[in-house]
Amino acid sequence: MGRQCDFTDAPSPPTADDLNMLRSRLAELEERLVAGSGTRAGSSSTSTGPGTGPGTGGDSVMSLDESPPSDLSSLSQANPSPPRLPLNAASTGPQWVVPARANRFPAAICLDIDCFKWAGMHIPRPGVDVPQDVYEFLTAPGCGQSDGTGSGAGPSGTSVVQAATNHYFDSVHRWFPIISKKRMTLGIALWEGGPDLAMLFLAMKLVSWSPVGGISTADSGIYVAAKRFLALLESSGTVSLLHLQAMVLVALYEVGHGIYPAAWMSVAMCARYADLIGIPSFKESSLMLGSVATWTEAEERRRVWWAIYILDRYVCLGNKKRFAMPEPDDHLSLPVDDDAWDQGDPARASHVPTTTPLFQPQGTFARLAQASMLVSNVITHARTTVSINRHGNTTNPNQPASDMTYVTNLSDTITSFNTLLQTELLSTPTNPNPTTNPSTYLAALGPRFLAFSAQILLMDLYCCPENQLDGPGPTGTSHTRPQTADERAMQARAVAAIRAAALQVRDLGLDVLEAVLPPAELRRASPLPLDALYAALATLHWLWKEGGDPEAERALEDLKKILSRLAMRWTVATEYLDMIHHHDVTSVMAWRETFS
Repeated sequence: MGRQCDFTDAPSPPTADDLNMLRSRLAELEERLVAGSGTRAGSSSTSTGPGTGPGTGGDSVMSLDESPPSDLSSLSQANPSPPRLPLNAASTGPQWVVPARANRFPAAICLDIDCFKWAGMHIPRPGVDVPQDVYEFLTAPGCGQSDGTGSGAGPSGTSVVQAATNHYFDSVHRWFPIISKKRMTLGIALWEGGPDLAMLFLAMKLVSWSPVGGISTADSGIYVAAKRFLALLESSGTVSLLHLQAMVLVALYEVGHGIYPAAWMSVAMCARYADLIGIPSFKESSLMLGSVATWTEAEERRRVWWAIYILDRYVCLGNKKRFAMPEPDDHLSLPVDDDAWDQGDPARASHVPTTTPLFQPQGTFARLAQASMLVSNVITHARTTVSINRHGNTTNPNQPASDMTYVTNLSDTITSFNTLLQTELLSTPTNPNPTTNPSTYLAALGPRFLAFSAQILLMDLYCCPENQLDGPGPTGTSHTRPQTADERAMQARAVAAIRAAALQVRDLGLDVLEAVLPPAELRRASPLPLDALYAALATLHWLWKEGGDPEAERALEDLKKILSRLAMRWTVATEYLDMIHHHDVTSVMAWRETFS
């Protein structure tokens, strides 16, 4: 690229002791291979065969410091077939050994931050090499996964990494824009990055490709390599925004494919990492990441924080557990217009705080953040209500645990917000719809589905009094306090509202089904609507069992078709379809008999 190269932080050349240690380790590895398989030990060269491919026990790595690529296209010179290694594959040798000198992260940041500041300490560049299998995944067309066409073939040509990057920006970036397309296009990320940039490219490739039939998304070789590389970067003390962005994308992959509890833990790790580096505050993050040079870079840091907040609230929808990410400050700005940020145009950037009224127009990602804040309010209310009912209202046991006025206002706010989103969608100049502009339409639907998730969760809390205790179970439960008149009125309203919301989700889901019928559009689908689709499915299944509602029965089949189609992109949809079987009366009775 015509730049002056400086490798002052490159590791020192190996000494004679290092070579002797390596020989002894290779000899030990060969002995283990002979003893374990009874076959002749292979050579020490890199192989992608079963049990000997990258990540199975070899220590071969590709050093960015020793042989840095001049540009993205040079990464495509090697093109081996990527391995597909199960996570629990047998290993005959040590996994990815980290040199003892690798972690030079100053512990004073966590032990005494004031000492770190007063002493003028700095965070050195970690001495980490890119593992060989990561390098192979980055330079191989495809990653053992398909683009939704079923062929399994990925991009090919002179720049595999560039093709994978373009694929990411044309799919995931449309509905989850957290990486600056402008900064990536200008090559700024290439100047600033090292092994963490390789990890980000790997995560972009991972999250933007669809699974291949017969291969578990949790066992795919590229996912296993990504998790190991993240662990390697963490153990080496890597601290950068690129590293955090890669963590977020891997967590998104886990959420979309139902890889639990990994997804739950990964989102929490992202929250802790964001707190460590000081985002979204530019003043605090400058200590770890350096000063912000441009508005585009500042917006990128803010968007990464919002992405973690959105995922944190989303993974709590199903279990209503505590959040890992705190609530945003009132002065924190919502994400700006997505197109303005993509184009690096600060003249069109309008920064508004989180307290801005919902009726004020916002970009799609900002709407997703606002919908997540409503989800946060609902989950917090549900946790508080269940806790008070479970342990008793110490102030007045005869009074309801919930303020019906607050519940009504919250429900009305969510309904008004969803109506507003629908109005904005119809009034968009480009008129996005499932047929004329499916990509834009799919991206705009994310906030609506998230708002429906909040609405159904809130109404479900008041449809049955038992839901305000420990919830329904195989042994049943009882409501010890008589309902008030307001609570009875709320129950009737909740049943009507949850039915209406579930049918609206079905209608919206049919639009999604129409939009994702072409394979090229299926890869652009987001996993965030899946919770609302499942919640609507479970709700309609309950209503059908209660009264034999024929409209609910027809809607059930529609929702199953929608989830089946989306399962070709995000396998967590398969988990939702499997769970609906447990809502059948026969399944519940059999389960009770088994554990009685």
